[in-house]
Amino acid sequence: MRLALIALALAVTLGALAGMPWGAAIGPLRWGGLLVTLILAISALVAAVPLAFGLALLRRSGSHGGSLAAAALIEAVRGVPLVTQLLFASFVLPLLLGGGVSKFSMALAALTLHTACLLAEVLRGALQAIPAGQMMAARALGMRPAVAYWTVIWPQARRIAAPAALGVFVGAVKDTSLVSIIGVFDVLGAAKSVVAGTDWRPYHVEVYLAVALLYFAASLALSRVARAMEGRRG
Repeated sequence: MRLALIALALAVTLGALAGMPWGAAIGPLRWGGLLVTLILAISALVAAVPLAFGLALLRRSGSHGGSLAAAALIEAVRGVPLVTQLLFASFVLPLLLGGGVSKFSMALAALTLHTACLLAEVLRGALQAIPAGQMMAARALGMRPAVAYWTVIWPQARRIAAPAALGVFVGAVKDTSLVSIIGVFDVLGAAKSVVAGTDWRPYHVEVYLAVALLYFAASLALSRVARAMEGRRG
């Protein structure tokens, strides 16, 4: 029921941004504040999970070239501060690509890749904690590798990785506040803009406290999701 409500809310939001039923699409350049933070956080997390799973499997694969490439990408992204990655994605990549790419798209790509590489190491550790004999037993029963991973390996790895993955998810939500340095108007940027006004300047503590409570609520919701993942069977 909760997933259905969340899916419905996302569908309504995406429909409104696409111009349905009003007929006027709202592009990323017109987004701002809480909407930018929510879209960045949700999109980065949703896109990072399958990418992280693919990187983790590729790094553990028997292909030397694929494993080396995945390891190089993961270590390179983990070794560079996210602020540097955002600046590179915002100012250098558009020059290499010939322009035409919005800062929002570049920020989303940087956040997704950063989160995926951190999560890939968490998933790799969880996969390594599962005895290799389980995969061999599943293959002996006639399961294909993809089916064995999905029905035998992944449910166990999910429970093992849930506590550490929570830290990655919470960090990804908080990292969305860094996009303001490249000119993306997120909820923290909105708070700074409000406090800059003379009427709201005396209430700067209340404004920043409201932003802090927003991030705390998001982190608390993610922690409940992680506990549910850890406790689920199968």
